[in-house]
Amino acid sequence: MKRLLSIIILFAILVACKNDKKSGGEQAGTDKPAIDSTLVTDSTWGPITAATNFDELKKIYGDSNVKDERICGPECIDSLDVTKIYPNTAKEIIVHWKDSAYHKSIGLLQCYQEGFPYHTGNGIKAGSTMTDLLRINEKKISFSGFGWDYGGNIISYNGGKLDSLACRFRLDYKGQHDDNVLMGDIEVDTDMPDVKTRLDKIVVYQFTMGFYKE
Repeated sequence: MKRLLSIIILFAILVACKNDKKSGGEQAGTDKPAIDSTLVTDSTWGPITAATNFDELKKIYGDSNVKDERICGPECIDSLDVTKIYPNTAKEIIVHWKDSAYHKSIGLLQCYQEGFPYHTGNGIKAGSTMTDLLRINEKKISFSGFGWDYGGNIISYNGGKLDSLACRFRLDYKGQHDDNVLMGDIEVDTDMPDVKTRLDKIVVYQFTMGFYKE
């Protein structure tokens, strides 16, 4: 009888251990991979999606890191009510709301603090040069001249691989700003001889991602 009882107890222990291992394996299998908070894709900016609202931003980044501010609009003609994540740091993200009064629906996200850590899957980041963009795009890139309020905006990728990218980039010129060849309200492109000699002085300094499309 004692022998039979010992066998039953041993069998119960073996079954319990097997179930624990099975349960542990299933739990491990359901673990989600960590989100890269600095990766910008065609539909996400780190953990932010088009459906993320103000309260969710505070849960993700912490109350003290999410602040409403009023900033200067284009040419400072108007002011804009926005939300800043990590304000006044290299990690700052500016959130423009479709409904600024309610903060329920994001219109677009921007960053342009020097040395920001955000990047795309194909390696574009702060400081990427026009040479880098051309390597990825594989076709010429047209952009506006520098030194004015709308300077450095990319006008066209001319059917290149970056045409379909949701994230848009704005450029800065690291050469001499008295170099009038690339200055002012003009359109230039990377096939022009004067631009070709300056490709590594033209760099990405701003990311913008819009969520306006339904």
